[in-house]
Amino acid sequence: MLKLLFPNLSTVLIVILLILTVTLICRSLIRRKKQGRSSCGCSGCSGCAMHGACHKEQ
Repeated sequence: MLKLLFPNLSTVLIVILLILTVTLICRSLIRRKKQGRSSCGCSGCSGCAMHGACHKEQ
């Protein structure tokens, strides 16, 4: 196992960092969605071309 791990240590570290980054991004998007905020980062939907598609009129 160690014979395989040590020669590929840089690849393993990069994969771990990528998995961590994607996990944190997904976690952030899920939290924003639960809080009712937009995932696109805009402050309001009035200027958005899709403003009628993502929120129902209240």
